[in-house]
Amino acid sequence: MKIGFLSDIHGNYDALQVALSNFSERNVDEIICLGDIVGYGAEPGKCVDEISRRAKIVIAGNHDWASVGKTDITYFNRYGREAILWTSEVLMPHQRSFLANLKLSHFDSNWCAVHSTPHEPSRWQYIFSSSDALRQFEYFDRKICLIGHSHIPGVFTDKGDHIQISIPFDESETIVKILGDRRYIVNIGSVGQPRDNDVRGSIVVYDTEAEVINFIRFFYPVPQAQKKILSAGLPRFLADRLEQGI
Repeated sequence: MKIGFLSDIHGNYDALQVALSNFSERNVDEIICLGDIVGYGAEPGKCVDEISRRAKIVIAGNHDWASVGKTDITYFNRYGREAILWTSEVLMPHQRSFLANLKLSHFDSNWCAVHSTPHEPSRWQYIFSSSDALRQFEYFDRKICLIGHSHIPGVFTDKGDHIQISIPFDESETIVKILGDRRYIVNIGSVGQPRDNDVRGSIVVYDTEAEVINFIRFFYPVPQAQKKILSAGLPRFLADRLEQGI
């Protein structure tokens, strides 16, 4: 089975459309969203509707829950708070209901998925370092845990005696082979607001039979997304950062 994973769309409908086209071209069997459909971008409602139609499983992100009052926004930066307050106002009732009912995690036979971390996912912590990853490996028993949240794609591999961090994603596609004697935390990156100094969106296709994970980077019409952010009256920084990948 080929499973398409995407995360951190953040109201960027232009990027989402390209991500979904990539999944169609690769004939994925199902799509799973790891959260943060909304926040920052100018088309949260369209993104919610599209994901609700296309994704088999959808996990809650902190911005999703914040937009419906289920997560405290006082810890958000000022751009995040302003965008969430705006998002809360423009979402339709059915979209708010969809976000409010999202779950925090999903467990399959060989893999699990969460927006932030396996341990206490509603605290919205990050995995940046090998020590961060080491602690989290203790809290899931599957071979692979797929996450988002940091907007930075990468793989944390438990090799028994140490944690290896791999971020080899300069090319348009990077294939990671899943080995039988190792465990993995896989950050799939962000569709709509990448933060690894690369303007391209990021998605993943996991082939469960071949045991490979394919990281895919894609270009989308950044100026179009920027124009929509500015037209909505959202902070200019949220538009500017898209052309910098920060």
